[in-house]
Amino acid sequence: MQPDDSDRNALLTEVAERLIGARVRLGYDLDAAAAAAHILPERLAEAEDASIALREDELQALADAYGVDPASFFGGRVTPFSYLAGA
Repeated sequence: MQPDDSDRNALLTEVAERLIGARVRLGYDLDAAAAAAHILPERLAEAEDASIALREDELQALADAYGVDPASFFGGRVTPFSYLAGA
């Protein structure tokens, strides 16, 4: 069963809030965080805006840059397919 748009939007918002929280706790601005993770600042901005889902490799790169487990972006859960679908 595929999630509906409201479920996906809620998940995007949840992840966006956690991405922002992790970045702010380290004192990174958006450009510094993107550079540390070797991803485009525009992609990170869109993910933090809950406009897009990041790819698994981008999530891993951010987790490495932030010193956290990628599951922390999902409340400790494994990356849900519904987040990655459409990334």
